[in-house]
Amino acid sequence: MSTVKIEPFSFETEENGVQLKPEQLPGAIEISSEDNKEEKPVVTKQDPKRSESVAIDTDEEESEEEENDNSNDPFNLFGKNDKSSEGEDEEEKENLSSEKVDYKAFADYFVETGIWKDFEGREDIEYSEETFQALWKAQADNTVREYLTEERSQFGDAANQLIDYLKTGGTVDDFVANYTQQLEVSSLDISDESGQEKAIKEYYRSLDWSDTKIKKHIERLKDSGESDFKEEAEDCKNKLVEAIEAEREEMLSEQEAINQDRKLRAEAFNKAVRNEIYKDADLADREKKELDKFIYEYKFQDNQGNKYSEFMVRMNEINQDPRKYQKFLKFVKNIDAFESKKVAEKQTAKSTFNFLKKGSNPLEGATSKEPVKQRATGSPPAFKFK
Repeated sequence: MSTVKIEPFSFETEENGVQLKPEQLPGAIEISSEDNKEEKPVVTKQDPKRSESVAIDTDEEESEEEENDNSNDPFNLFGKNDKSSEGEDEEEKENLSSEKVDYKAFADYFVETGIWKDFEGREDIEYSEETFQALWKAQADNTVREYLTEERSQFGDAANQLIDYLKTGGTVDDFVANYTQQLEVSSLDISDESGQEKAIKEYYRSLDWSDTKIKKHIERLKDSGESDFKEEAEDCKNKLVEAIEAEREEMLSEQEAINQDRKLRAEAFNKAVRNEIYKDADLADREKKELDKFIYEYKFQDNQGNKYSEFMVRMNEINQDPRKYQKFLKFVKNIDAFESKKVAEKQTAKSTFNFLKKGSNPLEGATSKEPVKQRATGSPPAFKFK
């Protein structure tokens, strides 16, 4: 089997983030048995029946101890370890296969010990390798959701709103501007006249009242009495806070609608691109499938868990390499001429093929001419007249 390397993918540069090497990922590199050999120290042991020392391989002693120790394998996942089978050949030892695994027993064990959450229909499921893998993923996803919900509950409504706003494509600046306004209004001290007057002014300004109209309204409130003026200030402050919160809720709703529209547009565009791929008469069926996988098979993952197709990885490489980016610009600038050039190349290749296929006689179609008589050897040179 050939050695296979899987390079880890990351959008981070070496200056901005940590680059994992293939050797740091389990299973990223398949190491052949020859490359994996290491020289073990040879220990000499004195044989009581012989005068000379005997060289003993330390691996043999370690393997004998490991064969007798099955404390780390309570489920016999790696086969039975019976002392009576010490003399048997390794080829005769029975290895565990997916058909012999009791997946239901594992599922029951995980639920009973609290590793998994219990779920409906557990006793009625027909367990198989695929079913167990799906259950494992569902349990892992559920654990992550519960953990995130528990973590987010510690930060309050505003922090959770910010997270939701950013997830749907909103910006920190827009959210902070709204939230800062709420904090400023909430911090107004309406225990004195200046704070009360400011709360009333801010509220009626939000209703597009003119400064003259607001001033006259404040004077009328002051003439009506101190209690009425303070009551009006408290009411204005509460209405301002409610209006700002309602504005933030509207921001979240609008951003969610924008994000949903973006998803629908992306889905429609991807569907249209796929249709163009599969109706391309110049591509063979195999080439169509390969191009589809190149764009839509998400087999790469970055450090944040986001998945990407090979197309996105290539685009990232282009964006980070000035030389490749220059080639990309040249292609985009002349993208309309790409198909015509491709057609011309096919026509040239076809003409060359037809010429070679025309016949085995290279003189076919050629016209004959009278041979030119050569001057005999030793004949006098031609005269040159002056």
